[in-house]
Amino acid sequence: MKKNTLFLIVGLVAMIAQAGVINQDKAAKLQNVKASVAMKAAGDIVTPPADAEQMLYSFNGFDTYISQNKTFEVFVVIDNNDIYIKGLSEYFPEGWVKGTIADGVATFPAAFMGVFEIWGDVYDLDFDGAEFTVNDDASVLTSPDGYTTSVWGDILDEFNDVTLTRVQPEAATPATPTITEFTEDDYGYYIMMTVPATDVDGNDIFAALLSYQLLVDRNGEQSVYVFSPDDYLFLEEEMTEIPYNYTDYYDIDVAGKQVYLYGDDILEWTAIGVKSIYTVDGVSNSSDIFWFPLNTTGIDNIGANNVVETNYYDLQGRKVDANTNGLLIKQMRLQDGTVKAVKVMR
Repeated sequence: MKKNTLFLIVGLVAMIAQAGVINQDKAAKLQNVKASVAMKAAGDIVTPPADAEQMLYSFNGFDTYISQNKTFEVFVVIDNNDIYIKGLSEYFPEGWVKGTIADGVATFPAAFMGVFEIWGDVYDLDFDGAEFTVNDDASVLTSPDGYTTSVWGDILDEFNDVTLTRVQPEAATPATPTITEFTEDDYGYYIMMTVPATDVDGNDIFAALLSYQLLVDRNGEQSVYVFSPDDYLFLEEEMTEIPYNYTDYYDIDVAGKQVYLYGDDILEWTAIGVKSIYTVDGVSNSSDIFWFPLNTTGIDNIGANNVVETNYYDLQGRKVDANTNGLLIKQMRLQDGTVKAVKVMR
């Protein structure tokens, strides 16, 4: 396997091994993936009206595979008697399903949900149908029987006792993320991050509305890092802001836990930075930028009089006391607003 991903593809491990997902000619395999996506997109893939309001709902359901309750966020669109839900599959969270509301019941027929890509191989994901009871103002949808999704007849998602509850998110400033490691392996350079789904006061915020952005410092000149399809072969277009829940199953893990970097001049970078962005009703609030030094000269030359605030974090991104023992990240805010960081052992 080229890279260590930080998620488990339940129920597909054997199929993936059989299908040979590790293909040496990744670019050629990608063309097959894109061709399959284009063919299916001709009319099978469900999308709501472009101008319809997407409402955020909290999902709560019992995952029968692991016998545990799960909570996450989904989006719902109601257009007259049509209803659309996005995010019911943990394996394809961007997929929509469409149903019809009549007499307080939303009926979703079995339908094709989308193309599921894993390391260059493509699978058709099917939604196997469901019914939800809808309350008077459509703020709560319930389904005791739940639903399943499947690939080639094999079940992936399987939830019972599902409740979707509409939530009204409030604007918030997200907590500052941290880069905990910059590493080289046989395939290139990657960073490991902690992106908290909390605000600056430690309150939970909605991951579906959270994203992160990488920045590069080249001897004082800072720019936004661009995720280009030329390097990230499973991207369709350039991205400079990555949704918290996004993964390409290859270079970018969910929540940015592990992200590969591309560039001919990586070893010349002074630092790599990250900030979180939280968007509610079209208004975005950003965290401070966390800088991870790749060239420590800039850290060594910081004068004590230039530092206006110093904080310490553990490798899980939690703020700790300055006297905490162990490997910590020391973060210093300078008079000009710049934030620098360095690893320290206490």
